[in-house]
Amino acid sequence: MPRRERRGGRRTRPRAGPRDFVTVSDSRFEDHDKAILIGSGDGRGDRDRGHLKVTFARNLFTGIAQRAPRVRFGQVHVVNNVHRGRAPLYALGVGVESAVFSERNVFRYPGGEPALAVAAYGGEEFHDTGSWFNGRPARLNAVANGLGLGNDVGWDPADMYDYRALTSPAAVERYVLRHAGAGRPHGRP
Repeated sequence: MPRRERRGGRRTRPRAGPRDFVTVSDSRFEDHDKAILIGSGDGRGDRDRGHLKVTFARNLFTGIAQRAPRVRFGQVHVVNNVHRGRAPLYALGVGVESAVFSERNVFRYPGGEPALAVAAYGGEEFHDTGSWFNGRPARLNAVANGLGLGNDVGWDPADMYDYRALTSPAAVERYVLRHAGAGRPHGRP
């Protein structure tokens, strides 16, 4: 139970703080500049370090310019998401002390290059397994290495929880376009 504070003799709402083990799945994010930021400011490691374990699974990101997501201090698993639309500044932002594990995501940015998928913002580690960019292997580990990022995020989602990633870009797109968003039928990947 979250701790409650007392001020002037009255109880207040539980104090907001970092959360662990959150999943965002089957959702749509559309037409935003900055969509998702995991973590407080770069100087807030005292608050966020060791928390912020988040999974983004089977989401649709359309017309997002940046932060889909950007991560500071968290362990974030990004699996089977579809990123599409006009070319962004970047899709996945690797911030201070973050550990981003990207897996089998689809990036559709006509005329763009895989470098649009990853950006370094003070982070050190990023790992990708099997993502695609405009229908071809994205090779995001090479992109990350070119940004000075290493590939040892220090954790593997398969050691944390059971899941089954879709293994082809067609399967990922078919599932996400059919099921992501409110009011759409829920399916099993």
